[in-house]
Amino acid sequence: MPKRPQKIIKSRKKPHAASTFAKAAVDKKALRGKSSFAKAPKDKQEERVMVIARSDMFSFGGWYGLKTDDLKKYLSVINRKHKFLARNKAEEDPSWQQIIPYLFFEAGGKYFVMQRRTDHTDLRLANKFSIGIGGHINKSDIGSKSIMDWADREFKEEVDYSGKYKSEFLGLINDDSNDVGLVHIGLVIKISGDLENITVRDEHKLGRLEPLSRLGGYYKNMETWSQIVYDFLKGQRGRKVNSSQRRQDGQRLPSFAGKLRKGDDSIIGILPDWIIAEHISKNKIQISPLDKNWRENIDQVSIDFHLGNKLKLFRAGTYRFVDTKRGLPDDAMEEVNLQDGDPFILEPGAFAIASTREVLRLPADILGRLEGKSSLARLGILVHSTAARFDPGWNGAPVLELGNLGPKPAILYCGMPICAFTFEKLALPVRMKYEGSRSDRYSGSKTPVVSRIEKHKK
Repeated sequence: MPKRPQKIIKSRKKPHAASTFAKAAVDKKALRGKSSFAKAPKDKQEERVMVIARSDMFSFGGWYGLKTDDLKKYLSVINRKHKFLARNKAEEDPSWQQIIPYLFFEAGGKYFVMQRRTDHTDLRLANKFSIGIGGHINKSDIGSKSIMDWADREFKEEVDYSGKYKSEFLGLINDDSNDVGLVHIGLVIKISGDLENITVRDEHKLGRLEPLSRLGGYYKNMETWSQIVYDFLKGQRGRKVNSSQRRQDGQRLPSFAGKLRKGDDSIIGILPDWIIAEHISKNKIQISPLDKNWRENIDQVSIDFHLGNKLKLFRAGTYRFVDTKRGLPDDAMEEVNLQDGDPFILEPGAFAIASTREVLRLPADILGRLEGKSSLARLGILVHSTAARFDPGWNGAPVLELGNLGPKPAILYCGMPICAFTFEKLALPVRMKYEGSRSDRYSGSKTPVVSRIEKHKK
C-alpha cells in the first residue's frame, strides 16, 4: 500500500559566480515575485505605442520566425490598420501586437552582441543576450512614414557610433512561443557599418562585436528574436533556407506553416508547439492554474501537467471483490492529502487514482490525449491504464490511474511533472460536447473521483 517516506533533505551548494561576459547568467532571485512590465516607470506604462490587431496582421496567413517574402502586403496592412494604445494595455493583451523596428549591426563580418541590464524595463528580457536593438513607434515618428527613418532613430538612441552605415530591410519577425513575442511584431533591419567603434548606451550594460562563429556560444541565453535572426544569418552562410520556415532551434517548420489562413484556423490534426501556445494564450484551450513560465512546459507536440495534492488508495483487505454493477462502496478507498513537494511511496503492485494539479477545459473542436512520461514508464510506473482520451467539451482535472509494475517501491512527489497532454483539432466541432452529455460522469471535478461504473447504461 502506498505510504509516505521520511522527509528527504536536499543539500544546497552555493553557486559559483560567473566572471566573464560570455558566462553571465540571469539573476533569477532579482526577478522573483516581480511582474514583467508592472514595475516600469509610469511614463513608460502610459506611453502610446503603435500596434496592429493580431487578426489584421495575420489576415494573409500566420508564420513563425523571420518572413522575407510577400512583405509589401503585410507592410500595407500595418500602414492602413495600425492604431496607438497605452503600452501597459498592449503588453497585457495578445490580441494586439506592438510594432518594433528590430536592428542588428554588422561590420567587417562581425555582429554586435549585447546583454540587457538586470533592471531592464521589461523584466522578461533582463540579462538576456541580444544581437538586436528594438524600440516602440510613437505618433511623433509617423511623420517620416519610412521604416528606415524609424530604424535610424532607434540606432542613434541606443548606441554610439561614429562611422558611416547603410540600412537594409530584411523582413518581419514573429514568435508566439513566449509572453514577449506574443505581443510584438518585428521589422528586422540590418545596419552595415564601415567601422567597428560601436558602444552601447543605457538600454544594455555590455556589448561587443563577435564573428558569427562565436555568436552560437550566446545562443541559449539569447532572447528568442535574436535566436531567430542568428538562425537566419547562419542559414544564409550555409545552405540557403527560407527563414520563414525556420524555428528558433534551426529546424524547418512544416510546409503548411507559412500558408495558414487567419492564423491557425486551418490546422486539422495534432497541434504543434507554437499552436498549443497560441490556443492557450487565446483561452481556446483553458488550463488553470497556469505557471508564470507555462510556455517552458511545452514540448514539440505536448504540454506537461503536474501531480495534484489528493490521491485515493484502495483500503487493503476491506473488500474481497468489486461488483461492477453496484460500483465501489463509499469506504472502499481512502484519501491522502499532500502539500506541494511532499513525497509518497507507490509500492510494487499498488494502485492509486490521483488528479493533475491543472484543470483542463476543451472547446467543441479539440480533443486531448493524456500521455505518460517516458522516464517514469522506464521505471515501471503507469500514469494511465486505458482512459487517455479527453473528449471535446471536457471540463475538469484529468484523473490519473497510477500503478507500479516495477520490482521496487517508487517515490513520487506532489507537483512533479507527471504526464503530458497532446491536442488534436477536429475537422468540424462535435454537436454533443462531453460536459452535460449522456456519457458525462466526471466533468467539473477538481479532485480524483472514484469509478462510477454503475452509472454506465446496461
